[in-house]
Amino acid sequence: YMPVGYETRVIDMDSLKNFFVSCTEPNELCLGGTNALSVDPNSSKVTVLSVAYIQVDAIDNPELVITVPKFVNDHNSTFNVYIKTSFAGDYELVGSLTEAGELRVNIYDQFPTVTGTIVSKIKLELLATSKDDQIFIESVEVFNEGEDEPEFHDSGFELSNYTYATDEGASGLFLRYDGQMMMSSFRFFNYEFALGRKIRTLPTSEYNQILEDYPDVCVKQDDDADPLNWYFLEGCPIFEVIFKHDDVQVGDELFSSYEVALDYGLYAGYDEAPYFIFGTDIEGRDLFTLLWVGTRTSLLVGFIVAAINISFGIVYGAISGYYGGTVDLILQRIAEVIGRIPWLVTLSIFVSLFGPGVMTLVLILIVSGWIGPASITRTQFYRYKGREYVLASRTLGAKDGRLIFRHILPNGIGTIITASILTIPYVIFAESTISYLGFGIGHGQEFNVFGLTFSGVSVGVLLSDGRLYLNEQPHLTIFPAILISILMITFNMFGNALRDAFNPALRGSE
Repeated sequence: YMPVGYETRVIDMDSLKNFFVSCTEPNELCLGGTNALSVDPNSSKVTVLSVAYIQVDAIDNPELVITVPKFVNDHNSTFNVYIKTSFAGDYELVGSLTEAGELRVNIYDQFPTVTGTIVSKIKLELLATSKDDQIFIESVEVFNEGEDEPEFHDSGFELSNYTYATDEGASGLFLRYDGQMMMSSFRFFNYEFALGRKIRTLPTSEYNQILEDYPDVCVKQDDDADPLNWYFLEGCPIFEVIFKHDDVQVGDELFSSYEVALDYGLYAGYDEAPYFIFGTDIEGRDLFTLLWVGTRTSLLVGFIVAAINISFGIVYGAISGYYGGTVDLILQRIAEVIGRIPWLVTLSIFVSLFGPGVMTLVLILIVSGWIGPASITRTQFYRYKGREYVLASRTLGAKDGRLIFRHILPNGIGTIITASILTIPYVIFAESTISYLGFGIGHGQEFNVFGLTFSGVSVGVLLSDGRLYLNEQPHLTIFPAILISILMITFNMFGNALRDAFNPALRGSE
């Protein structure tokens, strides 16, 4: 069995394996199985109608055969079958079942006064005294006397398409069970599939343009076996012309087209098959390019969140550490309360208020993200605010603002920046987790910052995608993980360099 949509040339035939899986959907590829009728809890019957009409002739002896392999009937339920003898008439009962088996009905025995042809849909009805009763129908067939092959046959897919009738009080379900669908597992040559031989229809203008662009190799070679078919030399984007469509006159212009077999790689502009350094993702996109696009998005989110958290954290920590006492006690209790709110609670609140998206992601990350920088800043202020040069400046009448920004903060800024700069890789990790849960950046989302459009692809999203295929395609996880590791090391070194720039006395220390 060959997979639909693939040619033998692009499949590794040694890897091709066919197998069956269970299916319940009304799909023409879902074969066999049974369809079950059951009533709703507040109803006592359910009825369905065949899609096609049966047509039987009076000179034959038509027999209706319905196969019922299973009938769950603990409460005296009844399965009824109806047909019409005329389009304008009502459905009339032709047979009933109260247990599993075959229902065989000679149609003209049921209607001895009817002559000529009967054309009717088949109506199936379950009269149930309990919602637990069900009838499983395998096939509906009509045979003519003396023939082995049915004139009318519905089973599997055809049976699953029966429609609900609009009988008064009828309500229930007609569901498919135990169908079988053949599936294929195989490896295929992706480049050949994407860039190899493809059949396309080209307008005359495009066909002529290709011949002009490749005059040395697009030289017509006649096919002796088929005068309507011709070939071109190797290197031409057109392998062969299968046939030329008839000309169409539109006004004063004459239009035509060609059915051709293309070398799709050359036709698409590739002199040779492209090579992907990091491979491709599960949808065939270049992973190397996606990582750069994702890095841009992740860094943007990281810088925005880090800037907000560091700025607010420094101000909050400076006030708490400089004034101390009651102010410090109150501010620290507030920070403790916010920091103790469970992360999932914060996530649930903001998703409920704003829905998943970039704004929700940023808000979640800044609710308590400033507490770390605030704590470090507070510690540095306690460390330096009692130094002699600070006391001397206060004695000389320096205001609080001058003491904070001129004497204390510059001395502690190296440690503050070193610790705070690591907020950026932390944000990337957090974004990965939130996006994995479906509440942050996601595929298909776009947002604008200062006129620049950023996609929903981030390093975190790529890492989350790769985890789904870790066993089969480990490169989808390895390369994003390496990139995040590099970002962590880079920002750590960047933080140390900034610390040394602000405080040369600490240069070389860890």
